[in-house]
Amino acid sequence: MINETKMKVLVNGIGVKLSRGEALENILEGYVKLSEEEKEYIRDVFKED
Repeated sequence: MINETKMKVLVNGIGVKLSRGEALENILEGYVKLSEEEKEYIRDVFKED
């Protein structure tokens, strides 16, 4: 798993893309090096919003 700082930066960047109207699953498809566990964590972060 990537470290906490990198994950925060990644989550913030994904938030920007989401605010531009991109779909979360389409965004995650572009991050091929993320593990499924990391992608699930990101999904959970944005479910709360």
